[in-house]
Parts: sequence; structure tokens; C-alpha cells
Amino acid sequence: MKNNTFKSKLFRSIMFTSVSFIHGCSAAATDSRFQQTSQASASQGYTDSIKALADEAISVVDKGMREFNEKTLPHEAKDLRKQIVRLRDILDIFAHNLAHKIDLWDEVRDGLDDGYTVVGDYKDLFDTDSEAVRAVEAGKQPEYKNPKKLKERRKKVLEWKSIYFADNGLSGKIKALFLSTKELNPSNIINSKRYSSFFWGGVDSQPLSAASPAENARRLIDAQAELATREHHDVLDIKDPSTEKNELIFHDHRKRLRTIAKICNVANSLTAETCNSAAVKEIESLVVDLGEIEDLIITGRHLREDGEKKKAENSYDDAQKLFKKLKKRFEGQDMLAALKSL
Repeated sequence: MKNNTFKSKLFRSIMFTSVSFIHGCSAAATDSRFQQTSQASASQGYTDSIKALADEAISVVDKGMREFNEKTLPHEAKDLRKQIVRLRDILDIFAHNLAHKIDLWDEVRDGLDDGYTVVGDYKDLFDTDSEAVRAVEAGKQPEYKNPKKLKERRKKVLEWKSIYFADNGLSGKIKALFLSTKELNPSNIINSKRYSSFFWGGVDSQPLSAASPAENARRLIDAQAELATREHHDVLDIKDPSTEKNELIFHDHRKRLRTIAKICNVANSLTAETCNSAAVKEIESLVVDLGEIEDLIITGRHLREDGEKKKAENSYDDAQKLFKKLKKRFEGQDMLAALKSL
């Protein structure tokens, strides 16, 4: 996790301005240029379709961040976290189109990682508070049991917000980065280990310069699906997903399946159905099932940190039982059948 270095990264992010952004006129001017450049539809070219996709995602994140304030509660931050990660996903899927700005790519991705982490930690206060969950499900405003933790974590999100909207801040750098999107060529099709292992950094496959953005996304989907299929047997062999070693295996597998579904959704938004939508929904449903187990593990971890050992053990036991129940439900079936029909 990056929480230990967050404050120093906030400071570095303010102090460090990328060369590409210095040569822009201002954050406002960059914003204007980005809006103008990104109005083109996907049919107008490879880079235009990526810019249009990024423009939409940036607008949604900008709006969500403007609306986050001192009164925002954890359950209200759930969509914002998804918005941040979608923008980061676009950065990862089309990383090779930005490889010529790899230092800026690194800085922007790290910045989005920080936002994803602090907003996620804040949102976890809802997911791990059963009383708050029940209140929201009943249409009521929840009261959170740990106001001190609530205040501390909200403060971190607000600190990240100030970095995001600062002069020469993250929002402007994101726009500057996507403005520099280039067509693929042999010099920027690289297999960099700086890329996430759940995207191009984890596979041998590479995008093709003659392919469309959606077709290259499909290449990534197929390569990651092959990895997910190979590791699935190890996941099914797990008896207790809450141990430190098993949780990592379990978490990474769920994350890979979730990422495949997200790449499919991005690809489908670029062109006519790249992935079978019905299969995507089945994978997303499985990810939700695995997520319920993961939530119990995370709840147990937070309870243990708060000194509630017995409740933590109960949460871990519930995770183990739910995982066993999930495997029983798929007994005699291929749990990843939908992955093969993407």
C-alpha cells in the first residue's frame, strides 16, 4: 500500500511539474485544448477515439472530486472510487500510446493510485460497518461508529483533492498526457515492467500498430484470460481464503477477473460488441460473489486492527464458509465458463 508515502508524494506532486506541462500555457488552456481535441468520434482515428474516451472519464472524475467535501460520507464515495479506477484503466489499456511520455505516465498513474487508495480506504469505513450498510439498505442516513477514523480518512481524500485541482496539479497533467497520445509504432510498443501485471505488464502479448484500439484491447483481454484460467485451479484448492498467503492468491484472481470485465466494457464502448455482453455480466456476477468474500476478509482485518479479535475471527470464518458455499454451487460446472465465451 502507498499510504506510508502519501504525504511525501503529495508534496512531490505539488513541487514537480512535468516538462510537457510546463510547455503548456496553463491548466485552463490545457483543459480547453483537451476538450477541443477530444470532441472527435472514434471513427475519426485511433488516437481520437482514445482521447474521447479519456475526456469522458476525466470529466466524470473532475465532477466527483468537486462534489467531495467535508460533509461527504464513506458510502457516498463508492462511485468516485470506481470513476478514478476507470480513468486509471484507460491509462493502462492504452499505455503503449503514451510510452513516449513514460515519466509523465508514471507520475499520473501514481497520482491516480493515491486517489484510488485514499478514496478506497474512506469507502471501506462503510463496507466494514454492518450497521451503516443496513441503514443505507433501509434508505436511512448511517451513523459511523468511528468518527475519529472517519475524520482522518476524509482529510486524506481532501488533501488528494487539493493536489488534483492545484495549479499544475494532477488534473492538468492527466489532460496533458492524453493530449500527447500517439499512434502505435515500433518505438513505443514496449513490454515495460512499469505497466501493471493485470494489464500489459503481466502478459507476453503486445498491441499491434495495424489494429484498432478495440482490437488491441481484445488482445489484452485474451492474454489476461489465459492467465486467469491457469491460476483458477490454485484458487479452487484454497480451503481458507483469509490467511495472508491465500488472501493474496484469492484477491489477485478476483482482481484479474474484474480487470478483464472492465477492459471488455472499455472495448465495447469503443466499437460494436468486442466482448460478449452476456458473458461479461456473468463474469461481473462472479466478481461480486468473490467480492462478498473479500469484504468479509477486509472486515476481519479492520476488526483485528481495532482489537476486536473475536469478531475478526467470526468474520474470517464467515469468509471461509461463503467461499465453500460458492465452490459447492459450481460443483460439476466450470466456474470460468463465461470467460471462455467472451
